[in-house]
Amino acid sequence: MVAPSRFCHVVYRSHRFEEMVEWYIRVFEARVQHRTGNVAFLTYDDEHHRFAIVRLAGEPAPDMLGPGRVAHVAYAWKNLDELLENYKRLKGIGVLPVRPTRHGLTLSMYYQDPDGNGLEFQIDLLDEDAASAYMKTEEFARNPSGELFDPDELVRRYEAGEAVDSLIFRPGQQERLGTRYVRGKTPKPAGLSDAAKRNHLIA
Repeated sequence: MVAPSRFCHVVYRSHRFEEMVEWYIRVFEARVQHRTGNVAFLTYDDEHHRFAIVRLAGEPAPDMLGPGRVAHVAYAWKNLDELLENYKRLKGIGVLPVRPTRHGLTLSMYYQDPDGNGLEFQIDLLDEDAASAYMKTEEFARNPSGELFDPDELVRRYEAGEAVDSLIFRPGQQERLGTRYVRGKTPKPAGLSDAAKRNHLIA
């Protein structure tokens, strides 16, 4: 198949319409493009809309987190600086990740909106080939869900200028033993060509 060229938008149906709209405005610093009593269109960039939230009538069902819910929608940031700045901004408004996770190929922070839909905010730690190869290893197969990490400890060490490779990679990865991820340096994901490295800086 021909792969999509970009992410466009996601639509949520919600019994918590007002709360959902305000949450997405705060978390993404989004602006409202159009809003009625039953639907709101929001964006955080030049796209006409990235989210649509539709009001559902009636009361929420008791199994709001049951089958058919959105597991998560993933968003990537350019580098570790950006990911941690976003973490600090959200923490400052009382929004914390429910599951900060080292996947090995990505470093991810999972959040939940008021309806319990998941959002994964991540950076890539490996290039596409290296990430695909890692997913075929026995280490990844033993724990495909990844391992938890402490975001505050990561922020503390990174802002102190310490190497944080041991915090962002999983124990079995050789990258964990490096000192590339230090604030102010420009480490690159493993396996990139020289041309790609110039355009894919992590810090």
